[in-house]
Amino acid sequence: MAARIISIANSKGGVGKTTTCVSLAEAFAASGMRTLVVDLDTQANASLLIFGHNGDEHLFQAINDYSTISDWLLENFSAGEQRRLSDFIITGASDVSFKGKPLPLDLIPSSPRLRKTERELIFDLTKRGYSMEALQGQVGKRLRDDLNLLKAQYDVILFDCPPGISVMTETVLAASNLIIVPTIPDFMSTLGLDLFTGDIMKNLRDREIETLPVVLATRFDGSQHQQVVLGAMRDAANAAETEFAIFKTIVPLKSGFATNPIELGPDPTLQAKWPGDALSIIEQLLQEVREKLA
Repeated sequence: MAARIISIANSKGGVGKTTTCVSLAEAFAASGMRTLVVDLDTQANASLLIFGHNGDEHLFQAINDYSTISDWLLENFSAGEQRRLSDFIITGASDVSFKGKPLPLDLIPSSPRLRKTERELIFDLTKRGYSMEALQGQVGKRLRDDLNLLKAQYDVILFDCPPGISVMTETVLAASNLIIVPTIPDFMSTLGLDLFTGDIMKNLRDREIETLPVVLATRFDGSQHQQVVLGAMRDAANAAETEFAIFKTIVPLKSGFATNPIELGPDPTLQAKWPGDALSIIEQLLQEVREKLA
């Protein structure tokens, strides 16, 4: 069976996209599914969180080895080389153990230079006479082709998307079987949700892509304000002309929901990385995600 593609996305930053992506990826891997994370965010936080205790050293090595998503862009569209996404996979990237064995989680890391690479690529190709539409078409086609090849190698592929939209993000969203939109149930975050489900998803629907994004309430503090906003989000999801669905799972605001990899030390267990009731919440979300993908 071909891999299912999951994108974690929102127009707003700071809503828990990376935590959602990595926690789900580790839960999928722990359940025995062949799992790959592709980090599309220039902050590379998903890469650092997966690499773990020595994450900065591993990311530095990947950058030096030209093994990031930024290098995939450069080599294919500036250097003119034919390089597949599979060439940039770091196998067994996680330092986490589960049931006494290393967690089998693969990664295509990002790089802090990704946005600069995208800007340089746009400048270079437009100078050569390419329109933005042609650039988007080229990058999108190659990304789709490479994803189709990767689907045979994995059961699930998760993309940690940056805030906003880019050529790669739009292509990934269009190819996704499930789009998860982490959202803090407060006034400012729902503005980002409105932008995402409105303009960005409308653009995908105009291309006859009918994937309905699914909202995940994150950083819930139980305050009256957040309870009211969460109720409004649920009402909107249940409306006849809704633009999104919503998970039953709620991710609470807890300082220790995800433990700092540096504090964990080398070779932590999955339970140590997601302490207390965090792992049970992740497993509850995993079950809902599987139902959405069925």
